[in-house]
Amino acid sequence: MVSLTFPRRDEGVAVLVRLDRCIGCRACQVACKEWNSLEYRPTEFSPTFTTPQDLEPNVWKVVFFGEITREYPTGFADPYVQPIPFNCVHCQTAPCARACPVGAIKVSDEGAVVIEGRECIGCGYCQEACPYNVPRQREDGTYTKCTFCVDRIQHGMEPACVAVCPTEVFEFGPASQVLASAEAERAAGKEVYGLNLDSYVGGSIRWVYSISKDKAHALKIRLPEKATVPFNFLREVLNPVIRYGVVLGAALLAVIGVIHEVKYRKERVKALKEATKEKGGKE
Repeated sequence: MVSLTFPRRDEGVAVLVRLDRCIGCRACQVACKEWNSLEYRPTEFSPTFTTPQDLEPNVWKVVFFGEITREYPTGFADPYVQPIPFNCVHCQTAPCARACPVGAIKVSDEGAVVIEGRECIGCGYCQEACPYNVPRQREDGTYTKCTFCVDRIQHGMEPACVAVCPTEVFEFGPASQVLASAEAERAAGKEVYGLNLDSYVGGSIRWVYSISKDKAHALKIRLPEKATVPFNFLREVLNPVIRYGVVLGAALLAVIGVIHEVKYRKERVKALKEATKEKGGKE
C-alpha cells in the first residue's frame, strides 16, 4: 500500500498571484512550455483572448481572459478583461494523489504534486478527483500536469513562469512568508482565494490568488467557490483494496505464466524423447 505524506500548510513553498498586476502578456505561459520542453501546436481561432482554450497535455499553464463589468456609484459601467494565469494549484492534501490507485502521484517536501508518467496506468482517477480539472491525458494514455517546476525549486531557482513575469505578478517563497503576504492582501481589502477552502483539498492551496473586490467575479472563471468533488471519498476508501488487487492480480498472472512455462517445457521434453525413440527405431 502507498502512503502519502503532505507537508504542513506553512512548510514547503507557495506562490501568491497578484492578479491586479497581470497585463496578460503570456510570458509565463511561454516560459512554462520552454522549460518543460512541451510541444507547440497550432491553436484555433477564438472570440476570446484565451488561447488555447484550456489546459492540454502539452499546455500546463494558460492565461485565461475573463470579461467582467465594473459598476460605479455614478451609474457608469466599465467593461473590463481580466487576465488570470492558471495552472495546477497544488492542493494542500492533493485529492489527485489520494485518488491514484497505484501511487503514481508523488508529493515533494516542497509541496509540489507530481505525476510520475512511468508509473501512471491511465485510469483517469486523478482527473476525476481534481476540483480544478487539471490533469490531462497524453496520447499514450498516461496523465500529466504542472510540476510546480520542482526540478528548478530543488536547485534553488524559482518556477519558470515566476522568473519571467515582467510585472512581478507572482510572489514565490517559503509557504509561511507567502501566506503572510496573502493575509496582508486580505487585510488591505483585496479578495483572496486559496486560504480557506474545503477540507477536500486540505483547506488551502499553494497557489493563492488576490484581486481587487470589484474584479473578484473573474476568479469564478477557473477557481470554484467550493473546491470539492462529491462522492470521491468512496474511491479513496476503496483505494487500498484496488492497490492490493493490482498486486494480487500481477502475482496471479506471474504464477499462471510460470505454470504455463513448466507445462510447455515438459511437453517439449516429452515430444523430443518420443521423436528420438522413433528415429532410433527406424534406424
